[in-house]
Amino acid sequence: MSKLTAAERTQVFWIATGLAVAVSLVQGAITTLVEICESEGLWTIRFSLGRREHLWWTGIALALIASLGCMVLSFLAGNNSDSLGIILLASASSLAVFRYAWPAWRNRHYCSNRWAAWTGPSRTGIDATLVPLIEGDDPWPILSKEVPAMKQHPVDIRLPLFRSRLIADDPTDILKAKKRIIDSGTSGQQPIDKGKPSKIVKRGPGDRTGLYEPIPEKQSASLLWGAYIGFSPRVSRAILAVPSRLLKSSPLTNSGHDGQSVCLAHGILGRNKGLAPKTFILGLNIKMLEEKSVQWPRPSKVLRSYFKEEMESAYGPLLKNYIDAATELALLLADSGHALTADWLAARMEQQDLALNNQVARLGASDDNLQLLYQLSYAAMLVSLSAHRKGRKYRPEMKLFIAYWIKYKGGVNSLPTWTTSNEVKERLSQEESGTDLDALNALIDAVLFEIETSSSATPVTK
Repeated sequence: MSKLTAAERTQVFWIATGLAVAVSLVQGAITTLVEICESEGLWTIRFSLGRREHLWWTGIALALIASLGCMVLSFLAGNNSDSLGIILLASASSLAVFRYAWPAWRNRHYCSNRWAAWTGPSRTGIDATLVPLIEGDDPWPILSKEVPAMKQHPVDIRLPLFRSRLIADDPTDILKAKKRIIDSGTSGQQPIDKGKPSKIVKRGPGDRTGLYEPIPEKQSASLLWGAYIGFSPRVSRAILAVPSRLLKSSPLTNSGHDGQSVCLAHGILGRNKGLAPKTFILGLNIKMLEEKSVQWPRPSKVLRSYFKEEMESAYGPLLKNYIDAATELALLLADSGHALTADWLAARMEQQDLALNNQVARLGASDDNLQLLYQLSYAAMLVSLSAHRKGRKYRPEMKLFIAYWIKYKGGVNSLPTWTTSNEVKERLSQEESGTDLDALNALIDAVLFEIETSSSATPVTK
């Protein structure tokens, strides 16, 4: 070390100082950006940054360690005045590694799943006056180009680092803007006649409208939109109702327990309710559901009362069935590995199967049949996660439909004729493929336990 000249020792010292200053500026900028995003509600940006938290904190820690190494080298070469700098950099390096980088690496899979849970395909209601505007097999690229640029909600804003061809605006905002243009007469199209029945079109297998059947005349329709039909991923606006303590990189429940699975559940439930969540059918046999799930022995079941308190606070007006489903979803996510959760979300298993809905409508399913498939969608969600293995792509929606019909609506002989078609038989085979069939049937029994039908034909839990 003594062979270093005075100039070289000075150079090493300033390299160490420069690194420390640069790291301090970058760390300050990132921390400030995160705080701005959280305080201003820029959640799409915040969760996008969260997927890379472990990388930037690792970079900062490595830069601090490199700066510390240069400072030690300068000290050993004779710059005895660097002792205070060595102590400060050693403290900063330790803090960066153990307080930030290490926890960020531990949470990296959770942050990735959080992004998927909050930005996946979203189900929303389309007002009856706007449904006729959705025409053709792939209408959204055309509709988005026919309306002027719109001011985005803070939740929707993205970092404009790369130019994207995906649609940035919300589909309901696009339709409302299109209707205003038509009603003003500037588009050359005739204003929409509210008294005229909307044109109902049977949609083919290649349809990219995202609309669920049935689409009744003069009534709202249900739309599943997302990247799969050309929309840019963004965090669901339902996040505005979630407590800030659950939106941190290390979230906590109100009782102080780990809140990661509760945050994931809120993201999923904020996107998949549909038009009538109060009508969901669910009658849980909790013991059977726990014992037959792939997550058994379900260690998180001891948190049931704490998670239920969270869900009652968030979804109290949506009645018992919904709260039970929300609680069980959070518990299942808590007991599922990160890789299993990521695979389940990537397959869009949290959403009612749109392709199946459209297919059975073409096969002749009645509006009541389609409504029953929707009402069973949360039961199907719980069974699909309870039985999920990596690579599975099909929710057990038809098995649930048939099991419910046989148990509560008249038996095998009364099943709708379309359920005997080759297409439905193939679907049933796909739902059963790669599963323990006895366990799957037991899980279905566990979510259809003690259900009765009211006089209005809306199923209710005893």
